[in-house]
Amino acid sequence: MIDVAVAIDGEAVNVTRTRAAAGAYNDDGEWVPGSPDAATIRAAIQPASGNQLMDVPEGMRTEARWLLWSRSEVKVDDMITSGGVSYRVMHLWPRADGGFYRAAIGRLDP
Repeated sequence: MIDVAVAIDGEAVNVTRTRAAAGAYNDDGEWVPGSPDAATIRAAIQPASGNQLMDVPEGMRTEARWLLWSRSEVKVDDMITSGGVSYRVMHLWPRADGGFYRAAIGRLDP
């Protein structure tokens, strides 16, 4: 059996993962959004095939055209930037084991 984590390490490149931080209300009762938190992670981004897209919820299939594989944690709505192109994490597949994350991502227009 192939060790997927080792395969991911072989194809991964440095990308930027930006995650929105939780906001809070200030003393005047006004909402203050949290500052985005950016981190460099290693991930492999590949175009999704038709069969792989069948696992994505129907309403996301036209937008989520790429797959991300990473050993670093990713969450829905994280923004991933690779080679000057930004993507949004749209769907995650639960992984009980394996030590990696698999996500469907959609390209954000510039």
